[in-house]
Amino acid sequence: MGREVDYDIVVIGCGVAGTSAALSAAETAKKQGKKLKIAILERSDFDHRGGNSRWTASYMRMKNIDEIADNFVDDMMAFSDNYSDRKYIETLAENAGSTLRWVEEKGVAFDYLPTMFLTSNRPRLLPVGGGRAIIDTLSQRAAGLGVEIIYEATAWKILLDDEGVVDGLMIRVKGGTSVQLKVGAVVLASGGFQGNQEMMAQYIGRDAHKIRTVCEGGLFNKGEAIRMALNIGAKPAGQFDAFHAEPVDPRSNREEAAVMTYPYGILVDKNGKRFVDEGKSTVDEQYEEVARKIFYDLPDHIAYMISDQKMYDIPNYEQALETDKPAITADTLEELAEKIGVPAQQLVATVQEFNAAVQPGEFQAHKKDGKQAVGITPPKSNWAITIDQGPFIAYPIVCSNVFTNGGLATDTNGSVLSQDDDVIPGLYAAGEAAGLYYGKYPGGTSVLRGLVFGRQAGEHAVSYVANVEKMGV
Repeated sequence: MGREVDYDIVVIGCGVAGTSAALSAAETAKKQGKKLKIAILERSDFDHRGGNSRWTASYMRMKNIDEIADNFVDDMMAFSDNYSDRKYIETLAENAGSTLRWVEEKGVAFDYLPTMFLTSNRPRLLPVGGGRAIIDTLSQRAAGLGVEIIYEATAWKILLDDEGVVDGLMIRVKGGTSVQLKVGAVVLASGGFQGNQEMMAQYIGRDAHKIRTVCEGGLFNKGEAIRMALNIGAKPAGQFDAFHAEPVDPRSNREEAAVMTYPYGILVDKNGKRFVDEGKSTVDEQYEEVARKIFYDLPDHIAYMISDQKMYDIPNYEQALETDKPAITADTLEELAEKIGVPAQQLVATVQEFNAAVQPGEFQAHKKDGKQAVGITPPKSNWAITIDQGPFIAYPIVCSNVFTNGGLATDTNGSVLSQDDDVIPGLYAAGEAAGLYYGKYPGGTSVLRGLVFGRQAGEHAVSYVANVEKMGV
């Protein structure tokens, strides 16, 4: 007879990875005629469930629902300087289309909706309704198959039997009391550690507490899943001292308050000096580097986008301004400098020097136009247009943390690996709890891999639990 359990499979986290894991497990069990008790544990209440997934637009690096973008695997490997797990990425590429079709079958529509990237190097497919549509749809389907969703419950310790097999969880429930669950398998899908100041300081370093999360959902991602797996000998993966960064307006409290219009103006630090080539590449390929530079290199970790009325002539410029705060405006650069707290003399000199460096040529907002500013440091490679048509405008910009890169090593089934590269029996990880990214983030892959490997983990967990039962462990 098999071992007695409170739940055969427990999924920790109710985001895209967790809901796909739970639904996949429930569907697989039903298909195989097995009656399994499956639960999702979610730290938040119902109204805040889903962590980052609840707030993300969920860009997908896909040509269409069936086809990944060109050079998908090679791009992801190149962005990581070949530190990422190629086999994992190849599995992602092979299963991306079929997984999105699976999500579509549940009721989520996909389309090429407008994005905040007015220039882009790769296509972005979006679910209609964003990440919230995915978690609402998949969790509803999972509940319909008997999956229990337990809110305001946080797992804090994984328990092993005498042979090192996962067989229990310690759960802290609302009010602070802790209960022990007997489990058959656990899927860790509770995101990274951007909501944990101690882990951020440990891995990211000095002033990490000043990096705001890109949305309030990130505050629920406190890293317990990663830490408790490391505590039982799990192998780490992903760049623990790095995070996916995005430039946002610090005045705004809304999610993903991005300012992606900066390629059409200039960026200055609090001393009024330029510090980066704002037109280096399409905005989707350079915004993370800019955001990180603002945090790591600039005094007080803040920059200002400076532009003029010509920005409003750019078709669809509003899409690139996700902030809900208006531009700071002034009739003169001196007045603008005073409003943003930048030395007026230096800002005027910076703008004058930039204007004199702008080269002739046709300005084309929606593709790299080669319209440069040269003879200055740093130069500007594209979209160099003079700033001389008042009223002048400014947006403050800081770096935000979309998600942390460090997590757990898994195989292509989502099974968590030990430091010796053996599978830890009964333990799985998907989404940001699984480490993958190093260096530059390949946009449009995060939600995609959460869905793919959540589905893989859920399906494999059913086979694992059934095998344990069969063996009478």
